[in-house]
Amino acid sequence: MTVSPGDDVTLSLDNRVGAGATTERPAFAAVVVQIKQASPASQPLSHERLHQIDRVFFGPFFREKYGRGGDKALENDRIRYYGLIQPTDDGGELAGRRYVHEFDTMTGCTRGWHETVDRAGKVRQIRPERNDGIARHYQFDGNGRYRGSW
Repeated sequence: MTVSPGDDVTLSLDNRVGAGATTERPAFAAVVVQIKQASPASQPLSHERLHQIDRVFFGPFFREKYGRGGDKALENDRIRYYGLIQPTDDGGELAGRRYVHEFDTMTGCTRGWHETVDRAGKVRQIRPERNDGIARHYQFDGNGRYRGSW
């Protein structure tokens, strides 16, 4: 088989070449370049860079939906968005509850929970949002020690 310039030829592995047939080298050669993959733990992102990524890409959405009460960059490449505190009806030691949403900037995973806070701003109760629909509450005392769950 002779190929002249301008011929449209498609090579296939299904075509059988006879014993007397000759094959010509293609006019082009494929170049294989190995790309060095950087490990994700090679350089952790600084808090300033996390805030930059947050402001440009994810921040406007998460801040509008979840973070009207503020946000906080954590050391583990996550950002927490705090909702506004909904006050309680009684005048007890608890101030109210808020929704907290956490976004992992490295994996894109999110999670959320409801917190009940006291008048000093300490978290006294947490109820995680779960996909299976089971509601479980975790309670803490005024010093932050775990008291139990139900």
